[in-house]
Amino acid sequence: MLRCEPLLMSVLCVLVLPQAYSFSQDEGANRDSGTEAEFERLRAERREFQNQQLITARPGNWIFNPGEPPRIVWRDVDTVRGLGCTEPFRVRWFNARMEEHAVPEDPGRWGAWIEGTAPNGLPLRRALTFYARPPDFFVYPAPQVAISFPDFPGPIRTQVWKEHETDIVGMLKNLLFGSINDSEAGAILLAGLSESDPLGRPARFVDSVAVRNEDYHLALKLKLQGLQDRVRPLRPPRRRDVPATALHEASLEEAGMHPDAKSKIDAVCRDWAGETGEPFVTLVARRGVIVTHEAFGTDPEGQPIETEYRCWVGSITKTVTALLFSQFLDQGLIDLDDSLATVFPDYPQSSPHVPTFRQCFNHTSGLTGHGDFGGARNPHLENIILNAIDVNEPNARYAYSGMGFDLAANAMELVAGKSIVRLYDEHLFQPLEFGDVPINNASSDGEFTARELAILGQWIANRGSYGEWEFISPGTFDRLLPKPLQVVESGAVHDEGIGLHWDRRTKPGAPPDSQRPEDLLLSPNTVRHGSFSGCIFVIDLDQQLVIVQARRRSGPRNGEWSSLFFETIAESVVDSAL
Repeated sequence: MLRCEPLLMSVLCVLVLPQAYSFSQDEGANRDSGTEAEFERLRAERREFQNQQLITARPGNWIFNPGEPPRIVWRDVDTVRGLGCTEPFRVRWFNARMEEHAVPEDPGRWGAWIEGTAPNGLPLRRALTFYARPPDFFVYPAPQVAISFPDFPGPIRTQVWKEHETDIVGMLKNLLFGSINDSEAGAILLAGLSESDPLGRPARFVDSVAVRNEDYHLALKLKLQGLQDRVRPLRPPRRRDVPATALHEASLEEAGMHPDAKSKIDAVCRDWAGETGEPFVTLVARRGVIVTHEAFGTDPEGQPIETEYRCWVGSITKTVTALLFSQFLDQGLIDLDDSLATVFPDYPQSSPHVPTFRQCFNHTSGLTGHGDFGGARNPHLENIILNAIDVNEPNARYAYSGMGFDLAANAMELVAGKSIVRLYDEHLFQPLEFGDVPINNASSDGEFTARELAILGQWIANRGSYGEWEFISPGTFDRLLPKPLQVVESGAVHDEGIGLHWDRRTKPGAPPDSQRPEDLLLSPNTVRHGSFSGCIFVIDLDQQLVIVQARRRSGPRNGEWSSLFFETIAESVVDSAL
């Protein structure tokens, strides 16, 4: 058994430090088969270490008695030993005011700051949240649970599920009880609620206990890594002398659309929702004039959806993150071609393994995955990536990934001294008068309405402004547009932007891969971003045309319906120069 000293640190010993693998970019392109096999083995080991989790040695210790802190250990100690850490890690305890104590003796929030050495010889940093019981407190009972029964897949019939509702509710109550009283999520919940004052209204996403927890760990990181003096707050958007175009109601003639544009677009959408059974909200605007903004279809209970139907937009979240990042770019706080090492102090300087911000956004960073390791909302995501940085190969290949966006979000936090959810809220959502927008990672987990997507689309159509606000200059906006890039592995040239792709869909009957303007349905300067959920986000910069659709699933025959939808919109434009 491994023992840990109870005072300044809790220790878990792991063995055998493998030699960190180092190579130049040229070596990466010219490795022989034996070297390649060794490299891939090491890459797999590094990934395995990144996936390791820290837990409490005994159950029930995320909420502990003051003066009796938990011992923190690796969940899979045998694997961690085999992967090769020789040095013990150290645990330092900080109260809600970020004051360090040898033993957490007071009730309330406690942060565990964990530091050591990773198998690649670089710093290991993690952070966890615990809650020390107040006087006369033991456990929180589970709230009452009510459930509804959909048509469950699998061999168990729905009637059987319903007949055993008591069993199911009992299991859910036990799970909820355990989640509150024996998990980090429960500790975060109790710590956040105990620190919160009444709002007089339902808490918004930015008011959540999770965001409060992220604020805390960011402040602790800035303090312990000596970064407070490097914080450079992001300035709010600039007020324009002449307001930019905003979405508004006006005539179809003013929009430059045929008189029957709305009726034709709505007819396609009505048939689309009717045939597929998938509801959605469409908003089409030209020159800022709303051509149509309608909801189509019904929810699972058979009720018509409303235009404020909020949907998970998948990878369109990448565009939102890019628009936030563009403000850092515009204000000179971060440059696209800066290495991540210019922001993250533990990252090796001038290393070929460390990507630039441009590579993080154009999918050549060498990283893979979407929201892995907790994404941008993990207080030490950048350190988990660092734990495998020695096997990273930027610009070796084009690999669509969200991890670069999550890392960029972590960097924005450190530069501005503010957690990423607050940056979204204060520098995009509030100025644009959005509703309550949940956003759980920087690459693929935002939830927006069609109107909110359309406002972002108009922001893009205006090249960085909306209404009375200029967020970035037109010159900065041009730096976001797709540009050719070449990667080592294939020599192929891709057009890739900062959260934006070209949309070059062709007219019916035209060669499918044609790039000739006369063969394109929209202008050559049309940008987009796709979404796993089927949401649509397309902006024709030349025609000032914004096309969005908020939906939760693609549904059957999505490609056919989508083509008809876009063809109908294109035919509805009166004065197209195409």
